[in-house]
Amino acid sequence: MDTIKRIEDITTDDLAQQRWFLLQDEEVGFDAFEYVITEAHPSFSEDMIELEFAEFTFANGKVAYGIYDGFEAFNIMTPDNWYALWYGADMPEAEELLRLKNFLVKSGYELPVVAKSKWTGVIKEYKGVQFLDESGVIQEVSL
Repeated sequence: MDTIKRIEDITTDDLAQQRWFLLQDEEVGFDAFEYVITEAHPSFSEDMIELEFAEFTFANGKVAYGIYDGFEAFNIMTPDNWYALWYGADMPEAEELLRLKNFLVKSGYELPVVAKSKWTGVIKEYKGVQFLDESGVIQEVSL
């Protein structure tokens, strides 16, 4: 298995099979927003941030898979798209909320959803989409 991948090429299968870490090596030109590596890569360090497999269990018992970024963000992944439940310091655009809502309805997923990372065991519940307001308080937009 490759020990380095572009983030857009990572799959839930990759994430479920082994641990992946964000690679920042400016001398070589690797940017942590673009590349991930496994523990087997020569540039691996215990200080790296992990990109993890995540399992999403919805209120109606349905399960989806995706990614946890090691900070706050859990994203549901499909073969074509990522669907964010955390937007950081940006309030999500109405189009993004509608896109996520349509995906949830089409897939038969009912909120709230409990997201859990495989390797570190981080658990977070979402009743909608979360973001930080101007004062740094987490807000949640219901869908």
